[in-house]
Amino acid sequence: MEQSIRMKKVLLIAYSFPPVGGAGVQRPVKFVKYLREFGWEPLVMTVANPSVPVLDNALLKDVPEGVIVYHARTFEPSYAVKQAFAADKSHGWSIKSLIKKCFSGFMLPDLQILWWPGLIIEMIKVIRREKPDCLLVTAPPFSSFIPVMILGKIFGIPVVLDYRDEWSFSRTNLENLSKNGLAYSLDTILERFVLKNCQAFTVATKSYINGISGRYGKNLSVKGTVITNGYDPDDLASGDHALPVTPDTGKFTIVYAGTVWSATSLNNFCTAVTQLLNKRPDLKQVLRLKIFGRIVDSERDCLETASLHDIVECRGYVDHDLVIREILQADIVLITLSDLPGSEKIITGKAFEYMAAGKHIFAVVPEGETKSLVKNNYNKLTIADANSPGDIMAGLMWILDSRETIRDIIPVDISQFSRKKLTEKLAGVLDRCC
Repeated sequence: MEQSIRMKKVLLIAYSFPPVGGAGVQRPVKFVKYLREFGWEPLVMTVANPSVPVLDNALLKDVPEGVIVYHARTFEPSYAVKQAFAADKSHGWSIKSLIKKCFSGFMLPDLQILWWPGLIIEMIKVIRREKPDCLLVTAPPFSSFIPVMILGKIFGIPVVLDYRDEWSFSRTNLENLSKNGLAYSLDTILERFVLKNCQAFTVATKSYINGISGRYGKNLSVKGTVITNGYDPDDLASGDHALPVTPDTGKFTIVYAGTVWSATSLNNFCTAVTQLLNKRPDLKQVLRLKIFGRIVDSERDCLETASLHDIVECRGYVDHDLVIREILQADIVLITLSDLPGSEKIITGKAFEYMAAGKHIFAVVPEGETKSLVKNNYNKLTIADANSPGDIMAGLMWILDSRETIRDIIPVDISQFSRKKLTEKLAGVLDRCC
């Protein structure tokens, strides 16, 4: 009589998980969607009351039936409260500024340490009940790494760390993280601890492994595996199926999808558009820029100038399905990446869906991982120097002058970046750990 083989269990700890929205959610939820196909039963531990800027209930469809999602409460204030304190610009003494300084100075490595009590209690219960074979924790927030690593050591369960971003870059550039010397020093101590004790770690780009090796020793690189972000063919199929017939309005629409912040600033792009419209005022009746995603306060000024008033549409965060639909309807899609220290290591997540959609990509990027990705894997492409509004303007002018042919969709095989194949790679890492 044949005995069925027990499917191994992995407990995924992810603060960013549906119904939380945003780019960081795609990676963990797609892992959960496909892990069963490679011999792993996913269990999920996420936050019960997320303090986040956006929610997206449409992403819940990617959680397969029967997958158990556990929730642990956090003591964080609501996102609205956090924003109210972050918006306080008073330089003198006030109760609000004093509270903000205390939180910034003591809630290290990030405010999500207030999730630790609930997370630890619930994880102990789940570990005893489910007896997972492996713990997989994804970040940011990077504070999540610490309690998971400690509980893994206590219970003798291998831990895999998943870096969606680079810890040091997040500290330097995310707007709400403390920038004092204590924070940087503590990051170094904690990151060294988790890297030394984890069984393996996965990263979104090869440069993250190089950075870790440079900071903490080359011997750690053997623990690392590159699993890029990617695209899900199911998302594009559903978006294409729901695509309405769009009449030719004579407009040329550029779609930007994703958060607009210091690392993806649109400042130089907007400067280039303004210069182009001064040179070619006739294009003002043609050109449209649609932005889908959260825009941090420091990036709003460049989008709200009088010269761009009739050009730019800021739609805010919308469901992922709608973003896909807009990408498929766009004439071209836009990638921006600022030339900041460390940004050369980043691959913007939307690049994969842009390529899978077959759209012409206008990449305003510096030298680095994103430029190499699109240049080596895609040919419907215009690249401009992120530091040069003049180069951006020249690239945009060429696109607009070629707009009658540039709209053609020519499929390119980028199946190596499908979420299913990437999850297969993750399953291989989990197999080696167990």
